Amino acid sequence: MHDEARVLGELTVFSRRVRADAREVHPDLTYVDFTLLRIVQDNPGVLAGDLAEVARIDKSTASRQLTALVRRGLVQRTGAGGREGKPLELTTEGRQVTARAQQAQQALVADRLAEWSAQDVATFADLLARYNEGEVRSA
Repeated sequence: MHDEARVLGELTVFSRRVRADAREVHPDLTYVDFTLLRIVQDNPGVLAGDLAEVARIDKSTASRQLTALVRRGLVQRTGAGGREGKPLELTTEGRQVTARAQQAQQALVADRLAEWSAQDVATFADLLARYNEGEVRSA
């Protein structure tokens, strides 16, 4: 097996595990929901139109998920909106849900890495960051 195929296989397992962990943390919220909550948390006032780009998901998916998060009372539209839409922020409940989810997800990761050396954890984090920052080159 080529190393690229092995990496792809491991990324697939990793992705499935992250999604399963998200369901374990809060069964009513999807991985995309958590992603959008984190983006709004980290970027108060972000516009709805920018969510899809930041999350790297389809605009219709972002819109549908955002509508559900607003309906659940986790995100609210604030201020006056222009052509780009109204700025978004987490509600009090949204901040609480996001904080609990982050704590639970970090605990799951910490549990999986518990027997790794500090150097291995740092190397893993560095390699993931390098992978995520990389640009796809045209073939």
